[in-house]
Amino acid sequence: METGPIQESLLAVLPFWNYQIARPFKQLLDDGVSMEMYYCLQAIRSFDETMTMSELGQRIHMSKQQMTKIVNRLVEHEFVSRVYDPQNRRVIKVQITEKALAYIKQFSTKNTECFGPLLEKMDEKDLTDFRQAIDTLTRILSKIPLEGHCDSC
Repeated sequence: METGPIQESLLAVLPFWNYQIARPFKQLLDDGVSMEMYYCLQAIRSFDETMTMSELGQRIHMSKQQMTKIVNRLVEHEFVSRVYDPQNRRVIKVQITEKALAYIKQFSTKNTECFGPLLEKMDEKDLTDFRQAIDTLTRILSKIPLEGHCDSC
């Protein structure tokens, strides 16, 4: 299959995605909380218990070194705590805190207020198509390893 038209379409959609989705999302985050930190919180929350740094890194496709930096910042914000595994004290797990859960809830409310008007501008068919497109992108992109697809980036 010829990939040139797909690449052209991808480049064409990126500005729309950036200005209508990514930029407003970043602006909703409180000072000092990066998108990566938020992704980590959501991954830990969805795991619903504790997880090791390696498990967290695998889940959000980041190296253990990157995870350490992000988790250190999350600990500073009191969004996660480090918990030693009772079976093996060398294993350190991270656990989400009540403060983080409150932050996520507050963020979700702000997110609804921000993106609600955007979605309300779409008719039913466009909303259905948009949802299916996001689901399709998520399904396809989640299969692709993040490393090694671009030598220059």
